[in-house]
Amino acid sequence: MKLQPSNPNNPRPSKIQLVEQTLAAARPWGLEAEVMWSALNAAVEANPTERRSFEDALEYALSEWDIDTERDKEVSWGKGKKKGE
Repeated sequence: MKLQPSNPNNPRPSKIQLVEQTLAAARPWGLEAEVMWSALNAAVEANPTERRSFEDALEYALSEWDIDTERDKEVSWGKGKKKGE
């Protein structure tokens, strides 16, 4: 499936719009989590020099949106730290 170009008039960032399209395409089959799992695996594997665990990637994503988890206090990613540190 080819994703549609993002809408420049949409207030959401273009990459978020692409994620929204991807989730909408997976939803009829109930495969939203599986599709995001595949996307995250591809992203984690794409940068072998900054190897992070799948769990780190998920926790980082939660922290980017200020969604607390019990373990996210010490998660760092790349060169920077999470929000609030």
